[in-house]
Amino acid sequence: MDLHALDWASFAIPGSLCRSTKPIRLHDGTAINVPSDFDGPEENMAQDVRASTDKIVYGDVTGDGRDEAALPVLCANHDSTAAGQTAMGIMIFDGSSGQATLLATLTSRQPRVGEPPNFLAVTEMGAGKVTAADSYYQRDDPNCCPSGDATETWSYRNGKLTPDTPEAG
Repeated sequence: MDLHALDWASFAIPGSLCRSTKPIRLHDGTAINVPSDFDGPEENMAQDVRASTDKIVYGDVTGDGRDEAALPVLCANHDSTAAGQTAMGIMIFDGSSGQATLLATLTSRQPRVGEPPNFLAVTEMGAGKVTAADSYYQRDDPNCCPSGDATETWSYRNGKLTPDTPEAG
């Protein structure tokens, strides 16, 4: 399957990042009121999910001659501010089986100190590696502005993406 041709804005992503037991069907790249077991102001707070379909990065990580796709996904408590953001990750999909299959969900490996999650942005993808810029919160950072920077790298080994040692900045 050519992942470049997939309609990501209407795709159904796995619910695991947002702690939903069912796949999450996107509509224009978002899903509202997704059942979840994240707690917010209430127990099991519904999540709003946003996939940044305009920020997908493609590259051949597995070495099979076909590009994989890296889709950034953010989960937040329904109708919340930045403090209600619960999870952020990069979902890596492989299309070699004829359908888009989740290969891995990459999340920050830096400590989470505040309420908003740390943010990843894929900077390079291919030749058996995924590299991402990691913006992470340090003590006393306001919700708007993480001040920590790291480079995170995952290598494709034995059919899986496994983390390398992070480089803090």
